[in-house]
Amino acid sequence: MYERQLCPPPKKIVQNGKINFGSFFGVPETVDIRGVKAPFAGVPTSPFFSNFRIKSRVAFAFSVKNYIGLAEFFDDKAFGLAEVIFWDKESGQKFAYHTLMGPRRRFVPIDTQEAACTSYAPRYIKISWSRRRHKVSLSFTVRGNKFRPAAKAKYLARFAYNAESEMLSVTPSPTTQRCSATWILPLNLEGGLALGKHRHYIKEIPQSKGIGLMLLNRTYLKPRSSSEVLFGIAPLDGKNISFTFANTTQDSLDGDTYNDNMLSVDGAITAMPPIIITHPFGLSGKWIAQDTEGMVDLSFTPISLNTRTLNIVLMRNAYTTIYGTFDGVLVSKDGEKLTLKNFPGIVKKSHIRL
Repeated sequence: MYERQLCPPPKKIVQNGKINFGSFFGVPETVDIRGVKAPFAGVPTSPFFSNFRIKSRVAFAFSVKNYIGLAEFFDDKAFGLAEVIFWDKESGQKFAYHTLMGPRRRFVPIDTQEAACTSYAPRYIKISWSRRRHKVSLSFTVRGNKFRPAAKAKYLARFAYNAESEMLSVTPSPTTQRCSATWILPLNLEGGLALGKHRHYIKEIPQSKGIGLMLLNRTYLKPRSSSEVLFGIAPLDGKNISFTFANTTQDSLDGDTYNDNMLSVDGAITAMPPIIITHPFGLSGKWIAQDTEGMVDLSFTPISLNTRTLNIVLMRNAYTTIYGTFDGVLVSKDGEKLTLKNFPGIVKKSHIRL
């Protein structure tokens, strides 16, 4: 069976111009990949140019009671994009809100100890974490219009006392001259979401327990890149299960050694093998995700799609976010076989041109 060991994290991801590649439990104080020597074809470049090629995002997937959704920030240096999208699990009804943010020094922070990503107006969206206060949170207040209601949400989780409940993956992107670093944090959530005609009419937010998964990524992004990312978050047989798998054009050439794929069972993390994601019947048809090690054999059935294309200055971002259900089998590092049936999840497919 496939096995990829998680090691103690380095003090810094980049030290003296060299990258500390690997998969780690816990994270250093910062997710900072600046300072790589000659990251582009071995040709020395100014730090300003090489740092500008570093793009960042933080994603917070949540599944609490009736709703499942994804809040995300994308940092393009010149501007930021914040979005929250969620679905009613029973009806499949979609609610999507996004906003652009003007120039700022940094939209997505690098600090893993205490930081926040915030969009203020016209839509308030905030993802924050503080080890000092021992909490991770997502909150948003978004206006409604004639096509969709206003919404308020607040979700709170606690950092696990065990550092092995967090994972850091530092992978070549796709060669060892550059890197991609991803901090992955499974979460047990408490909170809720409420809808109304106007945000001021929403006075109370229901409280329930649920599951979340936060990812923070920084990478030297190619001028043209694409990705397909799967999120699964739900209870199963009394255990909190979350997983994420991805295929991207930034993936390492040595996928067996370096990848971001992860399965969490009640906070116990398994570093998963590389997989192949296919959708032979189109985006709205059945998706297939499989590996060659017998640990991942999943199908994904879409229920509701949200497609958006943004053309901003010199960047084009076209992406589709899909709510649906997973069926199939996952195997943890302990050999535990998890059989998924109508397991809720989200898929995001994107194409970025810089």
